Amino acid sequence: MAYVPGFTHEIFLSYAHGDDREWVLRFVDRLRQSIKPQLGVSVKVWIDEADVHRSRSFEADIPSALRSSAVFLFLPSPSYIRSSYCVGQECRVHLKSIDERRQRFDASEFANELFAFSCPILPVDKDEHRSLFRSLTDTPFFDENGLFRIDSRKFDAALAALAGQVIALLKRMRNHLTPVFLYPHKLERALVDVRDELGTELTAHGYRVLPDREVNLEGQVREAALSVFLLGGQYDQETLNYAQIAADQIEKPWLVWASPSAKLNGSAKALGLIRSLEQMKAVNKTFLNDAIGPTRMKEEVLALLKPAIRDQKRVNGKPRVYVVYNARDTNDRANAGLILLSAYGKVIDFEEPDDPAQHTARIMECDGVLLVWGSADSSWYTQEFTGMMHGARIVASRGVCLFEPKALKEGPLHDSRDLYSNLFVSEQYGRFDAGQLDAFFGPILRRSQATP
Repeated sequence: MAYVPGFTHEIFLSYAHGDDREWVLRFVDRLRQSIKPQLGVSVKVWIDEADVHRSRSFEADIPSALRSSAVFLFLPSPSYIRSSYCVGQECRVHLKSIDERRQRFDASEFANELFAFSCPILPVDKDEHRSLFRSLTDTPFFDENGLFRIDSRKFDAALAALAGQVIALLKRMRNHLTPVFLYPHKLERALVDVRDELGTELTAHGYRVLPDREVNLEGQVREAALSVFLLGGQYDQETLNYAQIAADQIEKPWLVWASPSAKLNGSAKALGLIRSLEQMKAVNKTFLNDAIGPTRMKEEVLALLKPAIRDQKRVNGKPRVYVVYNARDTNDRANAGLILLSAYGKVIDFEEPDDPAQHTARIMECDGVLLVWGSADSSWYTQEFTGMMHGARIVASRGVCLFEPKALKEGPLHDSRDLYSNLFVSEQYGRFDAGQLDAFFGPILRRSQATP
């Protein structure tokens, strides 16, 4: 998990492979060392390795890494501005992601933020690289004598300036995310998985999960927009204190979940604490008993937060459908492309799995989710199918579209239909027939037309 929730890396480093790679690697190492003490975490920098270029997933991996990195750092040079991939792909993908990034933060100060840093390593004629991100100020790592030598005074000064700018932006990004307090943060075994899954879900939505430091927990309760207490069979004496602080902030909601493990194995003190919190008078409290399972509890938490990191408005009035497929497989990308290029593309806004940080949010927030399964193995299907069925809210909006090879699909498909009798299934074995998808897209279009 990156320092800024909702991302997997702090920095995406973009550079031209025609430049000095050894210098670039040492530059990255020094940058990590400079940033870590100020953030208190190991800094994750995405930098492509040579074997990435040889992998079949090159075109999918790099755009995905760009979107899942908090900031974009590029090293302009004559080689860089002549690289169709650096300029036409990496810079272009980042530019397209800027508006989406701004929407994660409820703060006007990000309205003009580009989430990017420019560090020229060689002179570029007429400073043409500045046309890529026009309002950025360069932090150069060269002078009339050439590229700064690592550990030289000039290099150290430039690195300190860059590190300070990166640290300031990452802190602003993190601090402007909505904080959620989960307690206890050190749980008994029966609740560890539940807490971890909830924390992962919140992080995927771009929420900041507290406590994120071991001091001033009372202050972190007051800081949180929502406090969530997960109660099991073990008694924690601080829970009542933190719950009272949450209750005193009547403008902020808080939630208590008494898990099934509390009823089965709870000590007298643990059960007494649950009863006390259940009976506590507080207008901002939601109490869930052991009849509510973990999935429903997570839904209640998200409902209280009213997730809004992504724009909920339809694009040009079109409903949004998330088409999930194995982007690493050429056949599966082509199968998905048949759907994306069908006539439905004129009336549906299709979204694709190009951003791991937004995968869960898209499943939950789109008007429909269609899982495309062709050449991927059955374990991939099982994982993606489970995530789709648990994440999508509207039953009629979930479906699968199957392509060759047919033999691989029979067992898992039978199990899926047994579990979900109303699951939409389109078996596209042989020639693709877009008409088979009418039963899936039709209800989505009718609902969008009925909703103002």
